[in-house]
Amino acid sequence: MLNALRRKFRLGMQRTVLIAVLLAVGLFSYAFLNLSFCFKLMSHRSLTHMCQKYEQHEYSGSLCEELCSSQSNFDNFQCPLNDMKTILFTAEKNGDMYAVKMAKHNDDDLSWTNNKGESIYPKIEEFHEIVKLHIILAYNVTLDDNMVRALVNQEIADNNSQQMVSFWRLFKDNNYMMGKLFDEESVFPAVLGSCGPYYATEGLQIVQSTPGILQYIASNRQQRLKHALNIMEYIFRLEEMKPEPLRMCKMQVNRFGLTPDRRLKYQSAEHVYVESQLDKRISNGAKCKSDQDCNYYACRGLCAADRQACTHVQQNNNFQVFCEQILVGSGTFQPGLLSGIRLPKSLQKLVKMCVQPPKEHQLPGRSQAPSLQLALRLYNELKQLLQAVIVASGDSDSEDEVEGESPRFSGRGGA
Repeated sequence: MLNALRRKFRLGMQRTVLIAVLLAVGLFSYAFLNLSFCFKLMSHRSLTHMCQKYEQHEYSGSLCEELCSSQSNFDNFQCPLNDMKTILFTAEKNGDMYAVKMAKHNDDDLSWTNNKGESIYPKIEEFHEIVKLHIILAYNVTLDDNMVRALVNQEIADNNSQQMVSFWRLFKDNNYMMGKLFDEESVFPAVLGSCGPYYATEGLQIVQSTPGILQYIASNRQQRLKHALNIMEYIFRLEEMKPEPLRMCKMQVNRFGLTPDRRLKYQSAEHVYVESQLDKRISNGAKCKSDQDCNYYACRGLCAADRQACTHVQQNNNFQVFCEQILVGSGTFQPGLLSGIRLPKSLQKLVKMCVQPPKEHQLPGRSQAPSLQLALRLYNELKQLLQAVIVASGDSDSEDEVEGESPRFSGRGGA
């Protein structure tokens, strides 16, 4: 009898503890998902640190005064909806969303040591030349002196080496530089200001959330096909970039978003490179045992068997990455945009050829890169399928949106 009571008491206590733990986890999850709470707990520290450095004259830039002034017009500070790795926090100003990010650390020191053991930093004119040379080497873009000064966008106080170092950190950050250098092409979020190594870009309205298994039963085929076509048009634009095409080594469907004027952009340019620089990175002679050792994320290299070294240029291209990662996806629990959609056999064949292009549809020297002609055929087939879906739904307004000619391109960039 006593043992039975003890057993019941013990079971009751275990249930109570389990319920308490579940409630605590539930409350914490709800609080964490509450973006305002998330900002107060995590991201507010970044803002406080930034403003302290600004007050101590270690940081400079137009964003400092905008965010740290008592008369700041920013409000609605929150954690990012979908990209906490890249964005520290978001905020609104006059109804526009800003995404505040931070440049990555780099080990490229600006200073040198004299014979007295003192750290010497370049003068501002020398710093401009260093920035200009870096942009030529890393991006194959030549800027005149006025453009370099405009890129710096804020006077660095005389003899303030800390401000210069924080600016150098910005210029070594690929995400920041892509946004600045290709601002007129409008393929990445516009950079709206900086404060030391922090910078703000325009916020995007993400078009498609992270795909999940529910996509198979969702009735959003029309939306997904439209999104696929819009992403393809975006990739065609990257092929036409000057002075050379841009290559995306990471491509995720939930990173494509719209600006307030409905222009599609990619949220982060961290893993985007000009073609020549990516080819140098992948064919740098590093030791390898298999082709995978030469890959840089989704950008594929080739291991030379005789030398066991990465000596070949990128073997695939943006279209192959798009077909594999965006259209097909990574299996049942990470479906692509075409998962769950009944495709014509001709379209199935084109998608397969895009992922693994046969020899007659490969680019010279890039055995896994589908040609521009194949990409255009795929685009037209997707467009026809979208039109058929729209007709079946009786949505005449949407049908008008997809009318028109296919994209026309000069064929630059080896596509």
